[in-house]
Amino acid sequence: MLQNSKKHLKRYLLRPEEALFVDIETEGLSKERNDITLIGIYKKDRYFAFVKGINLEKALRFLATTPLWITFGGENFDIPFLKKTFQGLSYPEIHLDLYHLTGAIGLKGGLKKIEKALGLERQTDGMNGYDAVKLWKKWVEDRDKSALRKLILYNREDVVNLKIILEHVIRKFFFEERG
Repeated sequence: MLQNSKKHLKRYLLRPEEALFVDIETEGLSKERNDITLIGIYKKDRYFAFVKGINLEKALRFLATTPLWITFGGENFDIPFLKKTFQGLSYPEIHLDLYHLTGAIGLKGGLKKIEKALGLERQTDGMNGYDAVKLWKKWVEDRDKSALRKLILYNREDVVNLKIILEHVIRKFFFEERG
């Protein structure tokens, strides 16, 4: 697996324009009972938010045409939800799951723990996936625009930080001695 990962990381270094950083928010943890509420995509240093009931289906344009996806825990969470939502969506040519890659360089834990270990700060510090579910409910039930804005900001910070984490992983894999 590690050898394959190195090959895929090299592909990212050679063609970063082919990469898509992806993070989703959902109504809950069950792909059978819960839907995606928000898909955040970061591509070519631009963030795109796709929201259920507004423009969620437009994310498919990116997902179906970008060969390299980077997620955190996406193998077990994001991709199964995306495949359920967009039936017929193909698995990307290359998927880099940062959960596994960070573990390979000694960074253990979830996304927020790794962000803290790397000194990344967030405007939404202290929020987690359950808070995202509550913000979505507030948007749906009360049409609270500030809840939707905060949910989008939370997702944006998640997906933008994926790139920073990936760059850290690349430095460790190729440019620094790993212990």
